[in-house]
Amino acid sequence: MKRILLCSTLLAATTSTAALAGEWTGWYAGGQLGYSYGEFDLESVTDTDNFDTNGIIGGFMGGYLYDYGDWVAGVELQYDFSDISYDEPSGSGSFDGIARVKARAGRDFGNSLGFISVGLAYTNFDGVTGVTDIDFDDPGVVAGVGYEYQINQNWVVGGEYMWHQFLDFGADGNDVTFNTLHVRASYRF
Repeated sequence: MKRILLCSTLLAATTSTAALAGEWTGWYAGGQLGYSYGEFDLESVTDTDNFDTNGIIGGFMGGYLYDYGDWVAGVELQYDFSDISYDEPSGSGSFDGIARVKARAGRDFGNSLGFISVGLAYTNFDGVTGVTDIDFDDPGVVAGVGYEYQINQNWVVGGEYMWHQFLDFGADGNDVTFNTLHVRASYRF
């Protein structure tokens, strides 16, 4: 009788721990805060080709993940308010917001997840004479890598690096490339 009780207890403990530690399937929503840095290449507008930029970035995200056992895949929507700008004697400009639609895929390590992401980025850019404003209809590309950790059944914390590129906006030769580093927290439903 003691063996049956002990085996039942061990089975229940390992089953509940495995369900918590390795289950990523479901909807989630949360927020992120980070730092961005990059380069404006506006050769159609200015004599000086490049402007370096950096700033604070933060916003919210939501998505759905499906756990295939050792692998996890899903989609994510993100929006960041940003302070990515440059101010030079020949002009100034800024990205006021960045929206992203990404596919995510990664390796399930129990209660942690290492992932990559790829997708489209849309932004609101304004303030440069000679450059047509981008108003969320000139897409760029985004690719990233990240790590998340399940604190408990509902809360997840992590970090993500993303590379963004917007080519030929306003006129040929106007390019912007920037990087973001985020810390993030989300709630799983």
